[in-house]
Amino acid sequence: MRSKTRRTLVAMAALSFVVAACGDDDDDAAPADVTSDATSAATSAETDSTTAETEATTAATTAETEATTAETEMTTAATTAETEATTAATTAETEATTAATTAETEMTTAATTAETEMTTAATTAETEATTAATTGETEMTAAAATTAETEMTTPATTAETDATTAGSTAGSMAEVVPGDDWPETLVFTLTPSQEAGGLIETAEPLAAMLSERLGGVEVEALVPTDYAGVIAALDSGQAHIAGGLGPSQMVQAEEQADATLILQAVRFGSSTYVTQWFTNDPDTFCADEPVASGDDDFLFCNGVDEAESSEDGPIGSEFLPEVAGKTVSFVDQGSTSGYLVPALELLNNGVDPTTDITPLFAGGHDASVQAVYDGDADVGVSFNDARGQLLETVPDVGEKVVVFGWSGAIPNDGFAVAGDLPEDLKAAIVAAFVDITADPEGAALLDELYEIDGLVPVESSSYDVIRELEAELGDLMD
Repeated sequence: MRSKTRRTLVAMAALSFVVAACGDDDDDAAPADVTSDATSAATSAETDSTTAETEATTAATTAETEATTAETEMTTAATTAETEATTAATTAETEATTAATTAETEMTTAATTAETEMTTAATTAETEATTAATTGETEMTAAAATTAETEMTTPATTAETDATTAGSTAGSMAEVVPGDDWPETLVFTLTPSQEAGGLIETAEPLAAMLSERLGGVEVEALVPTDYAGVIAALDSGQAHIAGGLGPSQMVQAEEQADATLILQAVRFGSSTYVTQWFTNDPDTFCADEPVASGDDDFLFCNGVDEAESSEDGPIGSEFLPEVAGKTVSFVDQGSTSGYLVPALELLNNGVDPTTDITPLFAGGHDASVQAVYDGDADVGVSFNDARGQLLETVPDVGEKVVVFGWSGAIPNDGFAVAGDLPEDLKAAIVAAFVDITADPEGAALLDELYEIDGLVPVESSSYDVIRELEAELGDLMD
């Protein structure tokens, strides 16, 4: 509005100036060109003014636009910075939450895994216990089949006994409270079927495990010098528990010492074993080239390497007549597989074990193998496969000592207790041994002691075949 007023005043002034120049006489008209020039001048001035005003307005508008743009850019920058900060904070918070969640998940997973492993271990233990019980029943049935011609108890009785043992094997035995009539100390005697020093070292921790399972009753380990000493200790009351009793000793323990037979050893899933015949002279006793077999590559001939169980014997008996005139290494006169069975086999093949050969009693199964390895005897006998007991000291024993024959099946060795012990103590001893076989440490001790894989209940009639063998041997020797 001010600009327009200003332009009007300027125009009027210009016009006044023109009128003054022309005078006051109304009759004297101004020349047309003068009037035109004045009008042009006024218009030009107004145009210039308008142009200037426009330019000023444009400049102001531009400045205002630029200011607005700058403000917008500043606002945008601030908003962007704020957004980035918020995003960074959110990201950090998310990462922290994720890390915490991951840690919690891992801890939960670890706990769940541990619980699963414990559950699996418990299930496995229960399954193994059940399998062990089933295996025990099967093995007892197999043992019964091999002695079917003897007067033995029915399979039903054996099955019932196995079932009772299965219950004991299923878990750790209940805490035992010693009875008032129990001895304060029990003596545990063991058969010296190998070097006595090594036996006592293993027997002492086994005795400690027995003591722990018998309510703290002290258990002492005793290893006599020979097989007869074990039976004598039982008979005289100097020992209450006997282990590693060979089949003949089991019969003697019952008949001479009035002991109670309680358990039988299991090896390689079987409750029977054999006498093995071996030599350092395979050219004389082998019909074929010895072949390596088994995990230790021990040498066998005459097809012994193809035998799958003790029931496959006898093998190689056709070579026993060749033993006449040789030095033969036996174990002990009280050993079933180390003397009685091979002596009967020799008699049945025309060789008198007292006059037709030179007998050497080594004192242990490992010692019998050692005698043949050293060349002190041409032929020897032991349980199968006693060569493994010498691997640490003579690694090539399986090459120099060749097994050429097997006897028929023999019932495994076992455990007995003094017959005058209280019945509840006898039951506790049986339960203790069964529990020890289920304990990894105990199982290792039994393996080291007599290479025992397990223990199953046993009936006296299981050894009737030994009674018949001894009677037959006695008749032939008379």
